[in-house]
Amino acid sequence: MKSNLYKKVLILFLFFLLLSLKLYGNERYICKRQDTNEIINFYISENKLYLSGLSISGTYSLLNKSNNGVLAINMSKIGNETGIEIIFLDLENNVFSVKSNIFNNSNSSLIQIKGNCNID
Repeated sequence: MKSNLYKKVLILFLFFLLLSLKLYGNERYICKRQDTNEIINFYISENKLYLSGLSISGTYSLLNKSNNGVLAINMSKIGNETGIEIIFLDLENNVFSVKSNIFNNSNSSLIQIKGNCNID
């Protein structure tokens, strides 16, 4: 009798787990860098965008989110250096762009990463 109860609870738990994954699955994008073929994951919560990859990761504040795309920003200051990163997910063309500008009193450097996404 107890084993049937455990099975029912387990099935119910798995059902709700799969349902919650389906609900949040629309806010996750798997992308690939053009230059290195590295996989980069983007996850969007209510007001944050999370980026995760081997060579780049971070948490970004959402500036704009629409059916066309997502725009997010991250600013930081470490010592004498200041940095700003901007992410644009183009949901119509299934591409992304990350622009990073790091500058201090003497110089500035701009890095740009582009890639393609599997957006359904």
